[in-house]
Amino acid sequence: MEVSLFKLSSVGVMQIEQIVEFGNIEDKQIKGLKDVFVKGIIKYNVLEEIELNLDVKGTMIINDSITLEEIPYDFSFNIEETIDKNNPEYASYFKNNQNILDISEILWENIVLEVPMSYSNERDVNLSGKGWEFNNSDK
Repeated sequence: MEVSLFKLSSVGVMQIEQIVEFGNIEDKQIKGLKDVFVKGIIKYNVLEEIELNLDVKGTMIINDSITLEEIPYDFSFNIEETIDKNNPEYASYFKNNQNILDISEILWENIVLEVPMSYSNERDVNLSGKGWEFNNSDK
């Protein structure tokens, strides 16, 4: 998702409201992403830094922790970030001689943080085998 910094400086505040597509995902935990919707604003602050205030929601496809089948997992989070063009830490976010801000990497970094350690859709799974049985004392 690219933002023209020339356009941003001329309008002051840009409203973002769009679905973002992620191509081939090569991640061990996330098998796919669907309906990633980004809504919010991007603007310059008084220090000429770029401020992002974005709400992101969508569905990731992950492996079920019990059955290992691919299942959907809904996520939703907010990004509030300030980007200084002169900070080398943020250099990878800019393209074309600093005139384009690509926030795809910022989105991806935040989506990865939303991956659960373990998650299962299964509620009544037979958790036993030959010579063992799972005893859930919460029931």
